[in-house]
Amino acid sequence: MPYSQKIIETINESAPSLGTDLGRWAVRRDISMQRISQIVGARRQTVYNWFTGATDVTPAYQERVTAVINVLKKTSQSDDAWRILCTTFNLKL
Repeated sequence: MPYSQKIIETINESAPSLGTDLGRWAVRRDISMQRISQIVGARRQTVYNWFTGATDVTPAYQERVTAVINVLKKTSQSDDAWRILCTTFNLKL
């Protein structure tokens, strides 16, 4: 699992938001912060800030983040989620 217990606790204790929802689903599906940053096109530090609730997802990223969450919700395996995300967002596996 790419997430430490500390980051998992921080995500789970953060107030609900689009970014913390993304973080919770990324942890559940074992999709790393690095991969999430590749998919949404944001820096890893920005994604970390979203996950922990330190900053809100800006309007420029909201549609893409929502699409990622929807894929993560519909899949049960991390490999399937990553494959679908790569296909959806035209990234190489």
